[in-house]
Amino acid sequence: MTVPAIFLLLRWAAMRRLGGFTGDVAGAQVELVEVALLLVLASRSVA
Repeated sequence: MTVPAIFLLLRWAAMRRLGGFTGDVAGAQVELVEVALLLVLASRSVA
């Protein structure tokens, strides 16, 4: 999955479950993207 696809999926889930896209949801998305990026970079340095 690409980053835009993940963003849209999480946005859709927030809209459906919470009834909107809040700053808390945006902050959580930033954290998830950061963790994913760190995992990708760590896996590339090990391999």
